Amino acid sequence: MEKSFIVTNKKFLKEIEDFWEGEKKRNEFIKKFFTEKGIAETGYYICGNGRINAPFKDYEKGDIRLYINDCEENERKFGKQLLKPRRFDDGSSMRCFRKNSAILKEFQELCIDCKIIINNRKHREGDYFKELTYGGYSVEGFESEGKYYLKMSALHDGITPMYDGFEEIKLSDFYLVLENFQISN
Repeated sequence: MEKSFIVTNKKFLKEIEDFWEGEKKRNEFIKKFFTEKGIAETGYYICGNGRINAPFKDYEKGDIRLYINDCEENERKFGKQLLKPRRFDDGSSMRCFRKNSAILKEFQELCIDCKIIINNRKHREGDYFKELTYGGYSVEGFESEGKYYLKMSALHDGITPMYDGFEEIKLSDFYLVLENFQISN
């Protein structure tokens, strides 16, 4: 079953906005830190055991991890401060700074001081639909001309919003707006 919607639910839209705002702040923070430390800007991954969608507290800073791409430049500058390479599902290879490295300790401190969200997670669209709270769906969403469009697909019957602010539209209308969106971007 597939259904499409125009979303005006304020909480849903705020969660999307908060996620992208957190990503932007984190990327700007990383770019500045990498420039100051001379880390090759080829990619990064930060994580930690702690809060989700909120800055870590001071007592959680020791749980923050910083991974950088495994490349010659980073190896040459930081080799002894890095753990062995780790392969990720996408095929990339990254190395984590050792827990006792000076760079990681400085990074952790700055994350706390700047209130960087370490575990920035997107919202779960299924949390807004009765039959989908446990998963089993796919989603496609985008913003066009000030409106947020959402298409939900599930293997079973029933995609019923639990809250106001999800106006159902024809799938053909969704695809028409999507096509125009893709052409203009």
